[in-house]
Amino acid sequence: MSTKSELAPFKLPRWEDLPDIDLYMDQVIKLTEKHLSSLGIKPVTAAMINNYVKLKLLPAPIQKKYTRVHVAFIFAIAILKDVFEITLIKEGILIETQTLGLKQAYNLFVSDVENAVRLIETQGEKREPVTLLEGEITLENRILKLAALTFAAQRVVKNLILTESKGEKNDSKNSDLN
Repeated sequence: MSTKSELAPFKLPRWEDLPDIDLYMDQVIKLTEKHLSSLGIKPVTAAMINNYVKLKLLPAPIQKKYTRVHVAFIFAIAILKDVFEITLIKEGILIETQTLGLKQAYNLFVSDVENAVRLIETQGEKREPVTLLEGEITLENRILKLAALTFAAQRVVKNLILTESKGEKNDSKNSDLN
C-alpha cells in the first residue's frame, strides 16, 4: 500500500479564501473540519476554541462571532497542536505575525504545510533524497518553514507506521493460513 493512497490530496484555504463575514462557533468548527480532516487532524471543538481564547492564543470573539483572523489562528493552531506545545505555538504565531504581518504569515504557513507534506510524501514513497523545503530559509520565515516541515514529517511517519503495521498483520494472517 503506498503512502499516497492513504494521504488524500488537500489544499488549505489562503487568507483570501477564508470567509470575510463573521461566523458563529459551529460554522467555524465545520469550516475547520472540512479543510483539516484530510490531514488527519483531530476536529476542533467548542471547548478547544474557548480554551484558546482563555490562553490568549485567539482574541475574544465579538458578540459570539469569529472573524477571518480567528479562523486563520484556529487553522494554524489545529495544524500545529499535535507537534508543539501550545505555549510554543503562541510564541511562534506572535513572532511570525509581527515579522511578516498576519495575512502574509498565514499564506506562507499554509503554502509551506502543503509543500512540506507533498515533499515528505514523495520521500516516503521513494528511496532517493529530495529537497524538503522550497525557497530560502530566512530569519523571517524559518519558524514557519520548519514548523510546516515538522508537521508534515510527523503526519507521514504516522501513516507509514500504520501502513507497515497493517502490512505485517496481513502478512501474519497469510502465513497463518499456510
